[in-house]
Amino acid sequence: MQASLRLLHKSFCSWHHPPSTAEKLSRLASRGHLDEAVRLLRSNPSRDFPQPPAETYLSLIRSCIKFKAFSQGREIHNHMVNAGFEPSLVLLNNIMIMYSKFGDLNETLKVFEGMSERNLFSWTVMIGAFSKNGNAQKSLELYGKMVSSGVKADSFVYPLVLKSCCAVKDLRRGQCVHGEVLRTGLLGDVVVMNSLIDMYMKCEMVVDSGKIFDEIGDRDVFTWTTMIVGYMQKGRPLEGLELFKEMLNSQVRPSSATLAGVLPLFSDLGYLELAKQIHGLAAVTGFEYEKHVGTALVDMYSNCGGLCFGRLIFDRVKEKDVSCWNTMIKSYVQVNLSDEAINLLKFMQLDGIHPAKSTWSCFFPQSTKGKFSIYEFIKLIKCLEHAEVKPGVFPVTLLDQMCENIENVQQVKELHLFFKRSGGIADISVGSSLIRMYCKFAELEPALEIFNFLGVKELDSWNSILACYAHNGYANKASEIFDEMRKTSIEPSVLSWNTLIAGFIQVGDFEAALETFSDMKWANQKPNLESYNLVLPIIESSTSSMMGKQLHGILLRSEGKMNKFLCTAFINMYGSCGNASYAIKLFDSMDCKDLVSWNSIISCLMKNGFLSETSRIFHEMGVAGVKGNTITWTTLVAGYARHGLVDESLKHFRELQLKGLKPNSITIASILPACAQSATLTHGKSIHGYILRNGIISKDLFVSNALIDMYIKCGFLEYSEQVFRRLHQKDIISWNTAIQGYVIHGRARDAQSLFYQMLDEGFEPDHITFAGVLSACSQSGMVNEGWEHFNNLDLKYGLIPTGKHYACMVDLLGRAGLFEDAKNFIFQMSLQPTASLWGALLSACKMHRNVEMAELAASHLLELQPENAENYMILSAIYAKARRWNDFNGINRMMEDHGVRKLPGFTWIEIGNSVYSFTSENLLNQSIKEEVDTMLLLLKETMIMVREGYVSEVTIMN
Repeated sequence: MQASLRLLHKSFCSWHHPPSTAEKLSRLASRGHLDEAVRLLRSNPSRDFPQPPAETYLSLIRSCIKFKAFSQGREIHNHMVNAGFEPSLVLLNNIMIMYSKFGDLNETLKVFEGMSERNLFSWTVMIGAFSKNGNAQKSLELYGKMVSSGVKADSFVYPLVLKSCCAVKDLRRGQCVHGEVLRTGLLGDVVVMNSLIDMYMKCEMVVDSGKIFDEIGDRDVFTWTTMIVGYMQKGRPLEGLELFKEMLNSQVRPSSATLAGVLPLFSDLGYLELAKQIHGLAAVTGFEYEKHVGTALVDMYSNCGGLCFGRLIFDRVKEKDVSCWNTMIKSYVQVNLSDEAINLLKFMQLDGIHPAKSTWSCFFPQSTKGKFSIYEFIKLIKCLEHAEVKPGVFPVTLLDQMCENIENVQQVKELHLFFKRSGGIADISVGSSLIRMYCKFAELEPALEIFNFLGVKELDSWNSILACYAHNGYANKASEIFDEMRKTSIEPSVLSWNTLIAGFIQVGDFEAALETFSDMKWANQKPNLESYNLVLPIIESSTSSMMGKQLHGILLRSEGKMNKFLCTAFINMYGSCGNASYAIKLFDSMDCKDLVSWNSIISCLMKNGFLSETSRIFHEMGVAGVKGNTITWTTLVAGYARHGLVDESLKHFRELQLKGLKPNSITIASILPACAQSATLTHGKSIHGYILRNGIISKDLFVSNALIDMYIKCGFLEYSEQVFRRLHQKDIISWNTAIQGYVIHGRARDAQSLFYQMLDEGFEPDHITFAGVLSACSQSGMVNEGWEHFNNLDLKYGLIPTGKHYACMVDLLGRAGLFEDAKNFIFQMSLQPTASLWGALLSACKMHRNVEMAELAASHLLELQPENAENYMILSAIYAKARRWNDFNGINRMMEDHGVRKLPGFTWIEIGNSVYSFTSENLLNQSIKEEVDTMLLLLKETMIMVREGYVSEVTIMN
């Protein structure tokens, strides 16, 4: 009776006192009628409207979380803000949870940063939000701030932080967290310990995972599963299997995750009977048809030859996901049952599951192994069309495989038609791939047609069409497309810039390429390694000092300071342009100088003849603690040899070896010409011995050819012949060097013979070959053969005769006394006669005492080389032989007027390991003169004894 009275009283009060707005909102929140709640809030938007209490807002936010009402939750939050309501800490934490659950990380962070106070729960929500959204680094950063603010972590925070450590494989941070767990006494918390096991396992510390596992007394299913799956993933399946057996003997029942982790081992083993046993275990545990375990069972039977058993399980799996369908489709494809796979694909779509990109990869499992067949793909798409199955979106990896393996444009057109019919061409990835395929065969029109067909053009589409024009020689058109892309608010990537730069380089427009590179810097696009690989060779090889300086200035203005790679490139560029002073200034401005930088400045100075400055820089390099490598020493050896300082070159070659460095083929090839210049056979032989001991001659023709040349120039033709004959492999340089060697030593017939041998062995002669052969004809007076070789240059081998070849022919005709033919030949030649040509004619006139022709040659020669004393001397000798003394005296007066002085001839002699040179004006010093006289006397006596039949007695002493 009293209860009824209370109910009547309540109803009476309610009739007289209707429910408040707060009560209505709470009632709507509990029932999940959030749209009505939002409408109620909208009807009273004013700040004067009585604000609901915090509990009402809290119930509304929690209801939004429960019923996943994202838009309503956002509007309720906005209402709080607009009404000037100050939420409590608990309410703010729940708002963060709401935004985190809906994946809106920005709003979650905005709420978090706007909080005047935070508790452990606030930090936990924020750290968890970043961890679950894949931003592990930010999650760890927040954890660090939390610890710094004095908030201590608990058993809910540590698993989140350890999960983030796993994601970025930050073992050091994970170990620090482990230490904090020890200090806080949470070693008894099984969830935290499981997270530690997982962290160490994913950071490749399997032993440490095992130690923690052994320390856990009360293990749950997650403990066992984490350890077992970890062993499987780290390639230690037997240990995982042993642990699985141990788990079965314990009181812990395996979960579906445990079985799904173990089954791949039996799949890899490939034993059907063993597979049936583990299937029985899955059936006993009741997880046989759970989607993860069922999928693993299907895969296992597929690999063990039990496809029919796999299909039975597949048909019974509950709530099949894409992975489960993919596994069954792949199983059919592996045994070449493509029709069954396509039928299954149709059933998949009927079941309401849309094929993913991974589904189409299942039809090409070989593509993941690098054995993609475009023919198989075309065959498949025809089967799909016949079965009226429209493919969805193809995976990018498969499209890339198609692009890489496409063989002809007809295949591209077939694919184009298929995607056009199926509607797949509207997909950005498909369209971009087709553009790249057409680009491969320089088919620009269909590529542009596809590009224009694409509705929404993303960066990948622009990059594809840009590459299509840039890579096929249409750099200017590519530049227009690039500008058009920027106008559509698509920000070019570093790939876009690199493609355009490469396009300009391909057509030889290096200036435009460098300008594009500088524009890239101005656009705040940071170049990558590929960018520098494109422009650095251009900068280094540039011979335009002005363009180099302009680019240098642009880079300085855009960056303020250049990195060491760019600085080194510009040092090489200034060296090539002959601006060593700029190179030194740039080098001195570098804060960080590495070995490459030092080598570049040494090469620059050596190349430009600043030898004393090179020596100073080399000394500073040692003082700076930078040790030179083989490249450093080779630069010095080659540089000194090139500038005629043979002794310095040989000295640095010896020091290189004393430093414990091993000369390479370039070093050897650089030092051999130095030996040839000095005619120092002792050094040359020593280096030859080094070459033989280290097997360099059999590996490097560059060295072998230099060795042949050295022996020729040192006067030992027989040694050069031996090296040449023993070469297992020869190139055109080897043949040319040997032919020139015979010519230098006056063995013209042998030079001719070697030339024909070269032709017999299949080598094609070049300009240098014919220069040697024509010189040989000139020496031996073979006029007809000479004409034949000269005519063959163009007619047979397509070589345009150079000034050297014309000079050889004039020498040939002149030596043969055919001066009229020589004169006609000169006046009819297409090139301007050179000094060497007139010099050859003048020398021939001296031989045949042809004064008239000599005067013709000399008039041109003295105009071209007015300071060459040799030309005056030859002409004066011709006048002397013709007894034309007035002309003879006139030549001498002409020499005096021009300040031309006859250079004395010199000779040299090698004594010990030293070479001494002397002239008639500069006699040897007394001690050397006496030693030379003694050697000459001994040589004279030996020759007399040999002529008279004496034989040296050789005594063998024991």
